[in-house]
Amino acid sequence: MPVTTDFLSNKIQIRSNYGLVDGKDVIKSKTYSNLKASAGNDDIYAVAAALATLQAPTLEEVVKIESTLLIPGA
Repeated sequence: MPVTTDFLSNKIQIRSNYGLVDGKDVIKSKTYSNLKASAGNDDIYAVAAALATLQAPTLEEVVKIESTLLIPGA
């Protein structure tokens, strides 16, 4: 049975390093939604890096979250 897909949404999660507390890294994240489906990975990373420069903590990583609906075939 073939499965088709339907795009739902794209989000990015920017994880920032706030330094060490009790010997452990403190990582906090912010999620931004409503990305265009046509946005390329290079463009998404460039925007995330620009947003990270507006924050005091150090950029740790950028995560792209894609949501897709899986529809079973008939």
